[in-house]
Amino acid sequence: MTAALVHIHHAEAISAAGDDLAAARATFAAGAQPFVVPTHFAARGVHHGLCAALQPSPRESRAIALLKRLLSRLPAFGDDDAIYLATTVGAIDCLEQNASGPTPDCIGILLDAVQRHFPRCSVTLVAAACASGQSATAAAMRALRGGRCRRALVIGIDICSEFVTSGFVSLGAVSRTLTVTRPYDAQRDGLLLGEGAGALLLGLDAGGAGGTIGALLAAGESCDAAHITAPNLAGEQLAALITQTLGRAGLRPEQLGGIIGHGTGTIHNDQSELAALDLVFAGQGACPPLLSIKGNTGHTLAATGVLQIVYGLDFLRQGQLPPQAGLQQPAAGAERWVAAQARPLRCPRLLSLNVGFGGLNSALILEGRA
Repeated sequence: MTAALVHIHHAEAISAAGDDLAAARATFAAGAQPFVVPTHFAARGVHHGLCAALQPSPRESRAIALLKRLLSRLPAFGDDDAIYLATTVGAIDCLEQNASGPTPDCIGILLDAVQRHFPRCSVTLVAAACASGQSATAAAMRALRGGRCRRALVIGIDICSEFVTSGFVSLGAVSRTLTVTRPYDAQRDGLLLGEGAGALLLGLDAGGAGGTIGALLAAGESCDAAHITAPNLAGEQLAALITQTLGRAGLRPEQLGGIIGHGTGTIHNDQSELAALDLVFAGQGACPPLLSIKGNTGHTLAATGVLQIVYGLDFLRQGQLPPQAGLQQPAAGAERWVAAQARPLRCPRLLSLNVGFGGLNSALILEGRA
């Protein structure tokens, strides 16, 4: 028996793809890759997906400014609503601005800003590496189905910083070309970081909060426990999670219209993800089309999972997945999954995948509304 639908009443997204949904739609349709070298920190020539409308300020954290911009677009909340905040490093630029003073609690600064904006709501922090956005969404779904809140707001947010860039460079995960990233491409050589913020207002009542723009059918999480940063290259645990999540939604693999993958553009991530998809969809004549939005936005860390859902809703409304940005020649085995042109969605359901350091896996099934 499948669980109750969790309805999406409102969705917002800000990223390098665009300050609003209309701008992002144009970016995705063109397969554009808006990566630039930051001027507000020492990026050492590495390009990033920056939120173009966000102006650096020496008086305020870039993360707080981005949060305020996002919150200004959201509807009012009640005392019995719950907030789920997903972030990996919070207001990390406070650390860089205060290098000679006491070490600031960067995540706490962001968490406190959310709590001040919603003083009567419970706020739960979810930090599950790059799977944080979807993990927070899954937590909100459980809370709604368990009757612990009337509505739930999921926020995913992270910014670009010298601290995080240096960490990914030290791991050898950043693209050596430093200008674009190529998810699922034969010549992919690493990721580029991006910043973004996304929000989802969820509830069980389809008629509440002005109606519904989509629904979350099921979500699941697992852990490879294979390596502290590298995924399981055979994709077995991710494949098992996808199968379990499909089962929770009462769906068969052929009942998916498309897939938004994690697709960082690193050698190992894309290899393991394609292996998992092959295990789930083996023997099917036509595989659902696959897309990674990171070719357009960069890797937005904890914001990624929320942005995938928000943009996924728009893809479902349009009835197609946009072209895979950065794709020149599909990697071996990716030819039947990805394409450099837009492709139709055969039904209004998407599978969204996230993975994170520590072997974390997240799968979520999204259904569109006309």
